[in-house]
Amino acid sequence: MSLFYCVLAGAVLALIINYLADVLPVNRKLGRPCCKACGHPFTAREYLISFKCPECKRRPSLRYWLVLFIGMIGAPLLALFPLQPLGFWVSLPLIAFLGLVTVIDIEYRAVLIQTDVVGIILGMLYGYLIWKPLGITACAIKVLVGGLAGAGVMLILYFGGVLFNRVLGKIRHQEIDEVALGLGDVFVCGYLGLIIGWPQIIGMIIIAVLLGGIFSIGYILFRLITKSYSAFMAIPYVPFLMLAALIMFYLP
Repeated sequence: MSLFYCVLAGAVLALIINYLADVLPVNRKLGRPCCKACGHPFTAREYLISFKCPECKRRPSLRYWLVLFIGMIGAPLLALFPLQPLGFWVSLPLIAFLGLVTVIDIEYRAVLIQTDVVGIILGMLYGYLIWKPLGITACAIKVLVGGLAGAGVMLILYFGGVLFNRVLGKIRHQEIDEVALGLGDVFVCGYLGLIIGWPQIIGMIIIAVLLGGIFSIGYILFRLITKSYSAFMAIPYVPFLMLAALIMFYLP
């Protein structure tokens, strides 16, 4: 496949991800993106070509450029190493959707119900495409049990985190609002389970927990070294779930 078309496809999807990440967390629906500094509603030309707000002259955020760069680099890599057994063009929409959910969680610390609904639909579709060689019955079991197991395990971890905060709050005589996991993570793990299947979803969760633990230790050490550490700092968990899901695609 031509490198040009791969880069172009990655750039287009990156622009779509940036647009949706700008409007969905704010409006919960599609609409015109607005400047985060002054609220000016962009026209299509202003948003896609001028690269700055005509009112306050604010330029796109670092996230905009990072997503664009990752999209243009990631698409050719995906062409070389597509998700198995999916091809490049079938893998691309799934990767773009997972990227959108990750970007929103990192920037806004939120998992939207709108993306959850799309995720469930995509989860069932891609689960069928991946596991259909097993036969209809085996495929249905693999997909549905994977989804239930993913959501169920994450729900247990969620309530475990809530209980831990309550106990620790009583010990410290203070209310702790931050939780390690949210209900949005439960939905994300559920539709990832539809795709990854049973029992592979258990391995995915284990990998996500390990990745999250390694990152948390490094993050805490960095904060301690820079003397900016504070207890109960919240870290978005969706990126680790998404990375673990991608790892599962490339494991034997």
